[in-house]
Amino acid sequence: MGRIAEALKRAQRERAERLDTDAVGLAESAAHAFDGASEAAAAPRERTPMLEPPPSPNPFSVNAAPLLPEAVDPRVLAFHEPAGEIAEKYRSIRTRLLTANPGGSARAYAVTSTLRREGKTVTVANLGFSLAELRHLRVAMVDLNFRNRGLTNLFGAKDQPGMAEVLRSEKRLSEVCVPVVRDNLYLLPLGDPGSASPSDLLAHSSGPGLAGDAFREINERFHYCLIDTPPIHAFADIGLIAPLCHSVLIVIRMNATPEPLLQRCVKMLQANHLSIAGCILAGYREDAMAFNTSQDFYANG
Repeated sequence: MGRIAEALKRAQRERAERLDTDAVGLAESAAHAFDGASEAAAAPRERTPMLEPPPSPNPFSVNAAPLLPEAVDPRVLAFHEPAGEIAEKYRSIRTRLLTANPGGSARAYAVTSTLRREGKTVTVANLGFSLAELRHLRVAMVDLNFRNRGLTNLFGAKDQPGMAEVLRSEKRLSEVCVPVVRDNLYLLPLGDPGSASPSDLLAHSSGPGLAGDAFREINERFHYCLIDTPPIHAFADIGLIAPLCHSVLIVIRMNATPEPLLQRCVKMLQANHLSIAGCILAGYREDAMAFNTSQDFYANG
């Protein structure tokens, strides 16, 4: 057993030496921020294979003109204040997502909340920009909140076609992808759902242009996809969207989200065998970031 362990360690060291230095530096600094240690006090971290850039997804050309910096809402602090405290906290979440995915496979996260106005749309936008800081990642922000089109409105894309047209087979994914400031960050707006209900558009999991095929193509094109969804307690949409994703991220608001209601929503997701990656605590101003990949949803740091 000793020889086997030593061989594994040697193989890991050799692979680590081939890692991209810039990408490792970004991820390491985010990991230090998550641990709450200052740059001076943080011990050097050994480079690990999980930080190796993942394989490039299948490229495709898009038709839409890119959104310019002035179109980015001021609440997206990961873009407007990249050196600020809030941007660092989103990098901490980014690090947790990267380390939870050591193989670098495509990941789609349904981002939801218990109630409205808890910050999930702004969280999607900030986390999207944070992930896109790693230039080897292709990142998509997808609006599937048929109730208020939050992500679409946040970027001023309400007049553009989007996922509704894709789900009706009227548009291809490449025709609704909108580059956002950077060449590796994209917005997929909601589009015009017309008279169709969310269930009509989302219930099918196979067939040309329908939900299953759309998500399969998204996973082929992007490393990370963040989907803005309606709140769990008010609508049933998450039950249709989450099975198409890798797992769910729940945004809760400090001193606002009722704990009993949150517990019921978590149990509902678990009862439907939906994977929960963790929780992002909005409005938390301490140095520690409340993101958790276990089932304890009340992290203090």
